[in-house]
Amino acid sequence: MGKYSKGILGSFTGKIGTVIGSTWKGISYMRSLPKPSSKAASDAQLEQRIKLSLAVNFLKPAKAIINVGFKSQAINNTSFNVATSLLVKQAFTGLYPDFEIDYSKVLFSAGDLIGPWNAVLASTTAATVNVSWTNNTGAMANATDKAVLIVFNEAKGQFVSTMEGAERSLSLTNLVVPGNFSGDEVQVWMAFISANGKLISSSIYVGSVEVA
Repeated sequence: MGKYSKGILGSFTGKIGTVIGSTWKGISYMRSLPKPSSKAASDAQLEQRIKLSLAVNFLKPAKAIINVGFKSQAINNTSFNVATSLLVKQAFTGLYPDFEIDYSKVLFSAGDLIGPWNAVLASTTAATVNVSWTNNTGAMANATDKAVLIVFNEAKGQFVSTMEGAERSLSLTNLVVPGNFSGDEVQVWMAFISANGKLISSSIYVGSVEVA
């Protein structure tokens, strides 16, 4: 693949003859069309393809959170690609082709801000998820850091999230979910983000709970 500043007629996107033009983060590229292969994919390749497909389909609805959560890790890459790669590498269980995601190993953010301590999950009010934690305000942890909550309903295939939860010093935050979540088990992750949005903690898996 070649990188160029200006083509003969300027940069372009799409296929022209045997080359494809595209841009990524403002950089123009040309690459040749891939040659079809008659070689059958190996078992390892098939496993990787299935895991990648499952990871992308799972994470895509949470892309807005991921774009912020992995921003500091996305060097010469995208936040979503970083999160997807991590999930493929560390968050699958089972044997080909019956893979499952281990929710306890999924990350939605990675950063240097101090994360939650002793997070406890509950649902005591209808269509509401509650998380409490120990107030660990201190070095690299400001009282004004906001709670980030990510809730996934596997039965509905739906994410609900917020980056505007309660402040760290309050030790408790709530997230209202759709009314049809009541009676369903949901998976919950949490992190903290600084008030100015520049720092974020690595997310933690808080656990699962049946929504009241």
